[in-house]
Amino acid sequence: MTASHYPLLFATLGDAAASIPDELAQALETTLAAPATGPTDDGFALLGCLRRIRQGEGADGQLWPSRRHTPGQRVALARIDRANAGLILLLEVLHASERVRVDGEEVQQIGDDIREGLLLACRGLSEYMGTQLPAV
Repeated sequence: MTASHYPLLFATLGDAAASIPDELAQALETTLAAPATGPTDDGFALLGCLRRIRQGEGADGQLWPSRRHTPGQRVALARIDRANAGLILLLEVLHASERVRVDGEEVQQIGDDIREGLLLACRGLSEYMGTQLPAV
């Protein structure tokens, strides 16, 4: 797959787009190229949602409401809010996996590699939030 066949997909995912199967890449490119529809210029198409997310949507899907912060600070706060929501979800999954490890059947358990991956994801999100806080 080359960038010339799927320019919107490559613009969205970068080099990771090359690992997507051609059939899926074609469907994603079609979705990305679809005209926006809905009550706003961006509509509810995928690219419109991505634009709103990049403009500072928080975990609740709304732009950060504070008027006393600059636009850049609002984007940083929204990113922290999303990272925090993701961290909470990861910790809940990790907690549930530990309960299953202790009390569940062996076939219900996740592997040590997945548990370690969850821990690393939690660390990464925590570190990201820590780097964003001084900017606000």
